[in-house]
Amino acid sequence: MASSNRSGQPMVPNVAKAGASFRGAFLYYLHDKREAWEAERMTADRVSWTKTRNLATDNPDLAWRIMAATAKDQDRLKAEAGVKNTGRKSPNSVYAYSLAWHPDEAKHLSKSEMLRAADESIRVLGAENRQAIIVCHRDEPHPHVHVILNRVDPDTGRMLTNSKDFVRLSQWAEAYERERGRIWCGARVENNAKRAKGDFVRASSPTPRSMEQAFDQARGSNDNQARRARDEAKIRTAKLASDSAGMSKRHGVEWDVLRKAHQDRKDAIYDRAKERSARVRSEIKDSYAPVWRDLYRQQHRERRSFDAREKRLAGKIANALDAIRHRRDLDPENSRGWVSAAFRFVTSREARAMVLTKVHEREKRELKADEKRALDKATLEVRRDRQGALSRSLDVFGGERTALIARQTVEKDEMKGRWRDEHDSRTRAFGTIVQAAAYRKAAQAEATPRERFEAQERGDQFRNAAEGNARRMGRVRRRTRRRDE
Repeated sequence: MASSNRSGQPMVPNVAKAGASFRGAFLYYLHDKREAWEAERMTADRVSWTKTRNLATDNPDLAWRIMAATAKDQDRLKAEAGVKNTGRKSPNSVYAYSLAWHPDEAKHLSKSEMLRAADESIRVLGAENRQAIIVCHRDEPHPHVHVILNRVDPDTGRMLTNSKDFVRLSQWAEAYERERGRIWCGARVENNAKRAKGDFVRASSPTPRSMEQAFDQARGSNDNQARRARDEAKIRTAKLASDSAGMSKRHGVEWDVLRKAHQDRKDAIYDRAKERSARVRSEIKDSYAPVWRDLYRQQHRERRSFDAREKRLAGKIANALDAIRHRRDLDPENSRGWVSAAFRFVTSREARAMVLTKVHEREKRELKADEKRALDKATLEVRRDRQGALSRSLDVFGGERTALIARQTVEKDEMKGRWRDEHDSRTRAFGTIVQAAAYRKAAQAEATPRERFEAQERGDQFRNAAEGNARRMGRVRRRTRRRDE
């Protein structure tokens, strides 16, 4: 649901800062705004109607007292409901917000529709079972209601969370506008779409929570000056917020660039090591290729000689003697069975051929092991060089990281200083308004009735003169336009 100010600009549901005093809240919402010199005002001309929720009465003066009693009874309610009375305690049980419609809707907006919207917003906040009073005001051109909730659950004593309350109300307000067939606040639609994508969008309100308390105090002293000071502070704060967001985004980019540069260096080191390892392995394999070729040729000649000797008796005996000798070399620790082995070698060609095959397999294993040792040695050297390069790259990253942290810390401290200066400036501005009102009030208290009458008379004369000047200036402008025409 959108709302509007005097110029027709839409507003969003406005959430006030959580408070601890139901009496103070309802002195404000159930009565007219007090003037600067008044401690409180008990008239209620601006109140159009009230309605209660989850309370046994529709009398607002009795209802807020029941809400206050419920909040004070929180510990007992928790004990009776079996809820552990642990965790951080908060005295701020008063939760208030307003819902406002566009001024163009005032003629056709019914009480039932305003109550429906209020009830829906209460449900969105998860406060359906909380005690609430809905107050409709008629002191502004746009129709609006104030919803005052008791955050304390009347059944369990649990405190209602207000986490992301504005976002939830904003999303509900957009859906409410769509349901009624017209979008009054396009900016809210864009912000909610950004939030749906995971972007952070800061909620805005007429009075930011950071200055609500000071603004309320100054507003009670001089409403116009307080609003002017608030609006000026909002402009400065918006600029600071924009600068802070820009700084945070830039810091994030700087960290991304630093991490990427470090990762790129690491990737380059690994790529160079991989290329070098492949090159070294290729060179070693190339160097062993002639050795393997010679071995295969030698073993081929030995196999042909073996086959040639097998055609003669003397050759068989020579092959048998070679088999006995090779067996001793293949298994020097096993001296048993030599007689039976020698008999097999003399009588069996297959036995003699098997020994030769085993000899050739041993020679291949030995050459392969020798080649592997050469490859492992070269690979280890590449890995050592790679580790050294990675260590040096990490040192570079550490230095760059330390420098970036130091520089960003300085910038963050400077930004914090700007925020502190803005807070001090805002506090002084609001404090000056309160102090000036106190001086005026003291002066009024010390003034005689005649002095007060004369001051009032001078004020009336000044306002009348200002209004007369405005009318005369309007006539002058109209005459000037006619002459120009």
